[in-house]
Amino acid sequence: MSRYWKILIVCILFLGIAQAASASISVSNIAIAPSGDLISGQTEVTASFVVNFNPSGGETFSSSDTLQLSSDLNDAHWNKVLVIDGVDNPQPIDIGPNVNINGWTLSYPSSKSLSLEVSLEGTAPQVSQSKEITVFRVADSSNEVVKTKNVINPAEIAAAIPSLKSELASIKSTLDQLTADGVDTSAAMAKYNEAMSNVQKAESTTNYSNAQTYISQVQSAITDLQKSLKQLQTSDAINKASVPIDQTDEIITYFQVNKSMSSDPRLAPIITKRERAADLLVDARDLSSQGNYEEATNKANEALSKGQEALSDAQTLKTEVDSNPLSGVGNALGGAGSAIGGVLIYIGVIVLIVVVAVVGVVLFRRRRRWDELG
Repeated sequence: MSRYWKILIVCILFLGIAQAASASISVSNIAIAPSGDLISGQTEVTASFVVNFNPSGGETFSSSDTLQLSSDLNDAHWNKVLVIDGVDNPQPIDIGPNVNINGWTLSYPSSKSLSLEVSLEGTAPQVSQSKEITVFRVADSSNEVVKTKNVINPAEIAAAIPSLKSELASIKSTLDQLTADGVDTSAAMAKYNEAMSNVQKAESTTNYSNAQTYISQVQSAITDLQKSLKQLQTSDAINKASVPIDQTDEIITYFQVNKSMSSDPRLAPIITKRERAADLLVDARDLSSQGNYEEATNKANEALSKGQEALSDAQTLKTEVDSNPLSGVGNALGGAGSAIGGVLIYIGVIVLIVVVAVVGVVLFRRRRRWDELG
């Protein structure tokens, strides 16, 4: 084996031994008061915990490492007691967000029992927006323990309530319109009523933590309602788009059955528009089933527009056909209704002239016979 590989193997083994020999820490007996959310710049916070040193490799803690304590609390005061073999050794009080304890202070023979009792006092920091902060963090080079709390800004809660009311009012307006269109909005309306109730609770309570909970519930409900509205609006758009298509179908059937106009060239463009509208409606339903409500609504609106075009053309043709019975008949014979209708009129006029002439000749002959008998 080459010298290079021997050196590499020795290094790997050394690192593995060093890693296995490194001491570790754990944190126990954690207590934080108060138990609920904190109020920005107001809540006094206390925390206590014990850092346990688990010796390995001949020492309680690596002398080359550092134990780090940190907190986001304002005016943080750290009281520490180093307990060695059951004997308390009070440490200097530290003030500030960060405390670093040198490894030499914590490095004892592994035969020793070592722990660090910590108590922390501070005030919730000022926050412009409610957020999570670190009450305390304990870490060395390979371990970390973090405990957090939510800090509430009362001004943010006060500002959020009118905004939530405005959003819910807009949702209610949309729900009312959908209800008027015949859409079943009962489930969405129930969620809306629940959200409004939570807004009123948030507005009336003096417990900011409870108010924040109510507001969070309302915000979640609004998210759900907005999704429901998209689904309901898509359903409404699809229903509206189907109306002109169905009405056009009725008129087309009337032409084909009652007027025998299946081959009438004027009917073809109407059927083409109707088929395009129907295809768009199928696309809208497919997109809706996939949850793509925005695109589904767009397709449904396109279907409505094309369907209305087909219906308008069908109604115009029906008015024309119904006002001129010969129009339909002529077209059934080959699509030249207007021309054939005109020919038939001329033939009728000629027949009338012939009849009048025959009657005139007959009357003339009778009168002449009467004159001869005289």
